[in-house]
Amino acid sequence: MKKNARFSTLALTLLGLACWVFTPAQVIAVNAAVTQGVNQSNKITGQVVDETGEPMIGVTVTVKGTQIAAVTDLDGNFNLTVSKGKAELEFSYIGYLTSTVSATAGKSVTVKMQPDNTGLDEVVVIGYGTVKKRDLTGAVQTMKTEDIVVAPTSNVMEALQGKIAGMDITKGSGQVGSGVNILLRGSRSIYGSNSPLFIIDGLPGSYDDLSPNDIESIDVMKDASATAIYGSAGANGVVIITTKRGSVGKTKINFDAYYGWSGSPKYKHGMMGDEWLNYHREAYKYKNGFYPENITSLFGGNEDYINAYEEGKWIDWVDEASGNTATTQKYSLSIQGGNENTKVYTSLVYNRDEGLLSNETLDKYSVRLNLDQRLFDWATAGVSTNIVYSIKDTGVKNTFTKSLTSFPLGDVRDEFGALNREYIKDQYSPLGDFIKDQYSNNNRSTYINAVGYLELTPVKGLKFRSQMNAILSHGRTGLYWGAYANANRPSYAGTPHAALRYGDTYKYNWENILSYNITLAKDHDLSFTGVTSWQKNGSESAQAEGSNQEIDSWLYWRLLSTSSPYVNSEFAQTQKMSYAVRFNYSYKGKYLVTFSNRWDGVSFFSEGNKWDSFPAGALAWRISDEAFMESTRSWLDNLKLRVGAGITGNSGGVGAYGTLTTPIKYSASGISINGTYVPFTQYTGFYDSPSLGWEKSYNWNFGLDIAVLGGRIDASVDYFTTTTRGLLFSRTMPITSGATGWGSPLKSWENLAKTSNKGLEFTINSRNIKTKDFTWNTSLTAAWEKERIEKLPEGDIIAENLFEGNPIHSIYDYKYAGIWGTDASQEELDMYGVKPGWVKIETNDKDGDGGKHKYSMDDRRILGHTNPNWILGLNNTFTYKDFDLTIYAMARFGQTIYSNLLGYYDAKSSITTNQISGIDYWTEENQGAYYPRPGSGDDQTIGNTATRIYDGSFIKIKNITLGYTLPKNISRKALMEKCRFYFTAYNPYIYCMESKLKGTDPETGGSDAFPTYKQFVFGVNITF
Repeated sequence: MKKNARFSTLALTLLGLACWVFTPAQVIAVNAAVTQGVNQSNKITGQVVDETGEPMIGVTVTVKGTQIAAVTDLDGNFNLTVSKGKAELEFSYIGYLTSTVSATAGKSVTVKMQPDNTGLDEVVVIGYGTVKKRDLTGAVQTMKTEDIVVAPTSNVMEALQGKIAGMDITKGSGQVGSGVNILLRGSRSIYGSNSPLFIIDGLPGSYDDLSPNDIESIDVMKDASATAIYGSAGANGVVIITTKRGSVGKTKINFDAYYGWSGSPKYKHGMMGDEWLNYHREAYKYKNGFYPENITSLFGGNEDYINAYEEGKWIDWVDEASGNTATTQKYSLSIQGGNENTKVYTSLVYNRDEGLLSNETLDKYSVRLNLDQRLFDWATAGVSTNIVYSIKDTGVKNTFTKSLTSFPLGDVRDEFGALNREYIKDQYSPLGDFIKDQYSNNNRSTYINAVGYLELTPVKGLKFRSQMNAILSHGRTGLYWGAYANANRPSYAGTPHAALRYGDTYKYNWENILSYNITLAKDHDLSFTGVTSWQKNGSESAQAEGSNQEIDSWLYWRLLSTSSPYVNSEFAQTQKMSYAVRFNYSYKGKYLVTFSNRWDGVSFFSEGNKWDSFPAGALAWRISDEAFMESTRSWLDNLKLRVGAGITGNSGGVGAYGTLTTPIKYSASGISINGTYVPFTQYTGFYDSPSLGWEKSYNWNFGLDIAVLGGRIDASVDYFTTTTRGLLFSRTMPITSGATGWGSPLKSWENLAKTSNKGLEFTINSRNIKTKDFTWNTSLTAAWEKERIEKLPEGDIIAENLFEGNPIHSIYDYKYAGIWGTDASQEELDMYGVKPGWVKIETNDKDGDGGKHKYSMDDRRILGHTNPNWILGLNNTFTYKDFDLTIYAMARFGQTIYSNLLGYYDAKSSITTNQISGIDYWTEENQGAYYPRPGSGDDQTIGNTATRIYDGSFIKIKNITLGYTLPKNISRKALMEKCRFYFTAYNPYIYCMESKLKGTDPETGGSDAFPTYKQFVFGVNITF
């Protein structure tokens, strides 16, 4: 009977889930069905209120020692059925202390919850388990769903920018669908991977296809004592993402939607009108010694240019290219509910983004189902499935750069409104990709991540969990380049050219986790965790291409009509096996010890080096619990000292066959004998690496946690050091080795070089004001980090900007010292080989000459690094009655950027190449200018790049959100539990320390393509 009842419950739940789109009431009926026949005499009822007496919604009420539970409703009321007259009830809610109350059937109870300002009882997800925050020994920081959904973005990690101390998240592009760059505690590896490991619902996965609305929490593990349980995969930190699951009690339906539109993009424009004319008059004077007599002289007698100028046909090509209003919209519907046996969470999400370029769009559809089913009192099984289908049309970066530099006179469109390809004689539109059927880059992809688990708890304290997942993705990209397209095409492509490219990836993971927890003599808590893990990853790709098709409208759908076919396919596969153990010990909750070790083996390292071990340990001391701290109890809530050390590994960056020499046979090209091509074989890729093994990082972390004044203020401070040895180094083989391909030396993976990182991280949270009507909370994160290359195999590698004693991402160029003026003597000008109006640079000593010589490439020096010294984030949240306001700011200090964008002022004299507007350039009457004289760029070839390097420090208001929640007496009339409207200004303000970067976004690192932009969003959150 029990089996039948469980089967019926499961069947009803799945049936309700399947048809919820059409009849949501069916889902609610599931819960009603399983509660029929309740014995009213064994029912306990009550109400839960907060510290101010207001009813609390969503409090979990559990009968201790059983699976019986309920959730409070809109008025804070609950009811549940017990098997006997009396029961111990446990009340829990995030941000509040767990409370236990004795209750008697047939009687009502009122429970007042108290806030847990210290958060010490908050559960934190760690590798292969969970612990309370009070028992943490490692450097771990947690973000909850409310921290994630506050930003109007479909990218989960972008929403956390500046909120995790030590995690550097940057968005370098405004392109539709572009991701973010993530570094946790800096770069360790030169050629290997520096990306953190992402764990989704217990298994490795990708955050790219996760909806922020589906996430319950994100836990970031930063030090080796926390990450070493993941071994080689945890070298760069671990981000554990837990998605929402079903809960006992009333079914909740959530609907979230927003619509956003862009402000002006952060990009430069080209010169027009008098500014353009004055620039070229000065360039003419530089070349000829005098100003042009008239427009005819300036244009060299070109009648088309003269007529366009006289008719005022000026073109702002950047506006024409990026004048499209970028929009974003998102709609998310989720259902969450369940009973003691079955819990379900499901969601549907639709995103649509339109970019600054009219040929940029992204449509994404996703569905999620998380199901947990109790099979017996000691067995639970469940699944988590995420399916994403996306359609993306992509523009190209050179649309922006060509628009910036194109000749600004002519007719953009013809009399019918169609784009002109030749908009003035011999000048071709930078918008060629927008001409009908001239360019297409369309991608359709499907992503599936399916997780299944079985969890057994046969005896108290013992738990076994077996979990596996399959991540499958398929993508099809169609490409077409017409004769008028500006987009770069493959080197082997003719005109026009069409291509279809297909790719499939698969990733399988299977893990088994055995854990045992026991308490001895009340004061000794011990736990053991053992793990086995197996991974298999593979990818396949194929492409078919051809040139010279006759009709553009066929795009990539008639490859048979093309000539010069190009066909290729590839395959790669890797495997990994791991074993891990962890021991935890706690004495009275004051003295905490953790030790772990993991053994990893991978298929792609050399024989004899495939396996290695990664141990780690940590100690923590809760000083505040000591008897000698008794006098501080009135104001000190928590004081804990932590220290951890461990070894982590890195295998990222090396391909599946990176340690093997790869020969490729060319059957019909390359070598001709008597006019006939004959097959031949050529080496390509990497040369054989007979001893390649693991890159290892040796880590120390010292931390302090403190909370005072009843949790009004809490803070964490961490200092870390990391030394990485045996780097995965991509070394160019000497030409004398004979290891060449196509006449050039091959590269080989070797364990060479050494780097170091150290840093200091702060996180401070304060509850500044809390009254019945008004609250004000502040969070501040700050991180200082320094990295350097300690050793390179053969000293500095100038060609790759790698220098011992400096960060990995250093900038090596000429140091700007001003502009040469007419006050310099001819002798001095001749000494350096310069003229008035040229860029002046600081020179290096050469053979004892004190730097007095003609400019040369030897005058370059290290000018800075792209990674910041300091990263700060400041978040203030205010609530007043039904209003809420969030203001979030971030800052980066100490970074240097090499601005490709500002480099488009090249000071050359070509009439048909435009220059950046707003430039303060040198003239005889303006000798204090920063930029060189117009026309001088034709002559000066050494030193002029000095004007591209700037202090990239900036402060950015990232997010301002104002929300209003309808009063309950209004929302209930519409059958809503909660209804909140909000307006968000995203990226509304940027302050650049360097004034010359004004009008750009330093976060992009000086990028010359796909600028970022302000965004204004209106949204609504509704809970039924």
